Amino acid sequence: MFELGFGKKVFVGIDIGTSAIKIVELKVAGGKPILSNYAWMSLGKLSGVDNDKLAHFDTLLPQYIKKMLKEAKIKGKETHVSLPAFGGLITLIDFPEMAEKDMEQAIRFEAQKYIPTSLDEVAMSWDIIGKSGETNTAKVIEKKEEADLDATDQSTEKNKVQVLLVAASRNKVEKYEKLIKSVGLKLKSIEIESFSMVRSLVGNDPGNFIIVDIGSRICNIILVEKGMIRGNRNIDAGGKDITRTIAKSMGMEEVGAERLKLSGQNFFKQESAVNLPSLDIISGEITRLVNSFHKGAAQADLDGIILSGGTANLAGIREYFAQSLGIKVISGNPFSRIGYNKKLEPVLGKIGPQFSVCIGLALKGAENYLK
Repeated sequence: MFELGFGKKVFVGIDIGTSAIKIVELKVAGGKPILSNYAWMSLGKLSGVDNDKLAHFDTLLPQYIKKMLKEAKIKGKETHVSLPAFGGLITLIDFPEMAEKDMEQAIRFEAQKYIPTSLDEVAMSWDIIGKSGETNTAKVIEKKEEADLDATDQSTEKNKVQVLLVAASRNKVEKYEKLIKSVGLKLKSIEIESFSMVRSLVGNDPGNFIIVDIGSRICNIILVEKGMIRGNRNIDAGGKDITRTIAKSMGMEEVGAERLKLSGQNFFKQESAVNLPSLDIISGEITRLVNSFHKGAAQADLDGIILSGGTANLAGIREYFAQSLGIKVISGNPFSRIGYNKKLEPVLGKIGPQFSVCIGLALKGAENYLK
C-alpha cells in the first residue's frame, strides 16, 4: 500500500509504537533476507499518548530515531514505515463482477459508507482478492444444500468479487513522510501495520490464523486466510491495562507491577488472586471476529492463534487463550523467517513478538527486491 519506489540490497523497517520505537535492518545475501542490525528505544513519558496527536511529533521523534540510527550504526537508507492499525481502515467489500474501468468508480462510491471524512482527505488503495465464497468452499456448499438454494442464487454468488479496501488519513501519511525525510532516510513505502505482521508471522503459509497483537494500549486482532487479511479489529485493551490490574490487585505501584509482570510470574494459576478482565475482552472479540466472517463456523476450523507484541511473553497467556478458545496458541517469532547470527538466538527469542511489525516492513523491501 502507498508504494513510493524500488529498493536496493539493504532495507530498513521502522515501527513507531505507542510505547517504543523498533528498527530492523535486513540485507539480501545469497538470495535470502538476513538480519544485519536492529534497535529498540522506549518512548518513556511519551508512552500511553497517541503519537499522532503529540505536539512533539516533529521534534522529539526525529531526535529519538536519529540517536537510534547513529548508536546502532544502521547504514541502510531505503526505509519502510508503518501506520498504527487504529489509524487506518482495512475492510472487505463484495462487488458484482465488472470491467476494471468501472471498478474504481464503484469502490470510491462504496468507500464513502466506511470513511467518515471526504475521500480527498484519504490515501486509499484496493485489491481484488478473489470471488465471494471461494474460501471455506466445503462449508459454502453444505450451507447451500441445507438452505436448498436455487441455481439463480448460486450463479449470483459466483458473479461477485471481494475487494480489500485500505485507507488512511493523508495528513497522517504526510506526517510520516516528513518524519522519515527529517532523519535522513529515503521512504519507500508506508503501510498499515497489520500487513507487516501478516508478512512476518504468516507469510505464504497455508491455513487460517488469528494474529493477536497486544500492544501497550491497543490490541490488534487480524483474521488471516491463506496469507490474506479477511478481518481486522482494534480494541482498547493492552499491556498497560494488565499492569494496572496487577498493581491494583496486589496493592503496589505500577512500576513494580510492570517488573513483576516481566519476571515470569504466572498470574493464571489457580492460587493467583489476580483476574485479568482485559484478556477476557480480547478473547470475546476474537470469538466475535471469527463468527462474523465465518457465519457461525466452528473456531476449530482455525489452524492457530499467533500472539504478538510484548504481552505475548506473559507467563501462562498461551495456555489461557488455548483453554478459553479451544484453539492452538503460539508466540509469534518473525525472526524465524529471516537469517541471523545464531549467537543472537537467546535474545531474539525473547524480543521476537515485539519486532513483528518492523521485520515485516523490512521484509517488504527485501521480497520486492528478490522478485
